[in-house]
Amino acid sequence: MSDAQQAPLPWAGWPDEVGCNFAAGHLVRNLSQPLIGSDNRLHAESFMAAAGVLAGWGAHRSLLADPQAFPGPQMGIHVVTLKDGREMLYGDAINNRLMTNDPAKAKLCVWNNLAGTAIGHGLAEKDLPDVGELFRNVTERMGGPQEGMPKTPPGHSQALPSRELLDRVLPVAMACLTGEISEVTKREGFAASEKSYQAVTAWAAAKVLSQCCSVMPPGVALIIGMENAIYGSKLGPPYHPR
Repeated sequence: MSDAQQAPLPWAGWPDEVGCNFAAGHLVRNLSQPLIGSDNRLHAESFMAAAGVLAGWGAHRSLLADPQAFPGPQMGIHVVTLKDGREMLYGDAINNRLMTNDPAKAKLCVWNNLAGTAIGHGLAEKDLPDVGELFRNVTERMGGPQEGMPKTPPGHSQALPSRELLDRVLPVAMACLTGEISEVTKREGFAASEKSYQAVTAWAAAKVLSQCCSVMPPGVALIIGMENAIYGSKLGPPYHPR
């Protein structure tokens, strides 16, 4: 398919289209930098996990910025307080931002982006993981020693839990999204609005999955990305305002 035939980006025609274009490109180019080790190597599973948890965080942030953008129940957010006092957020209003059966909204959701990319890299549609099971995996591990660690085959564990990966990449991600990453975008005021974080981070996560498929099966990359996205979407303060 030539460039002229490629589908438009999810945010084509939005008021912040140019800012989203820059933010998405900068994310793909720079998200790995905080994850590169002292040996100058990048751990692929951790890279995929970081992109996934960021996409979940982005979906939640867009929900807060524009609660009415997606159809369906919008007030169904429930606060669950873990034993250590941390608040995690659950409900349809959040889940609807992660996946959809609406073709018009699919390009904005992380599951649809990741699954489509995994299929493009050879994963048979019949072998797609059960999304309900992915949600259960995240919930069952919440508050325990495996919190933020997806259920993956041996040899494909991420190096750090989801929350720690988000802590590492969020400063550079925010610089990309707000335009602070470069003098040009900062000077020209090119930034993605918070309403667009969901689409931009989901798109970027799919690009990371495409890169990671060179060193791991697409089905594994999909599980890592999506379970981390689910986890990231449930984070409360200080990752999101009350």
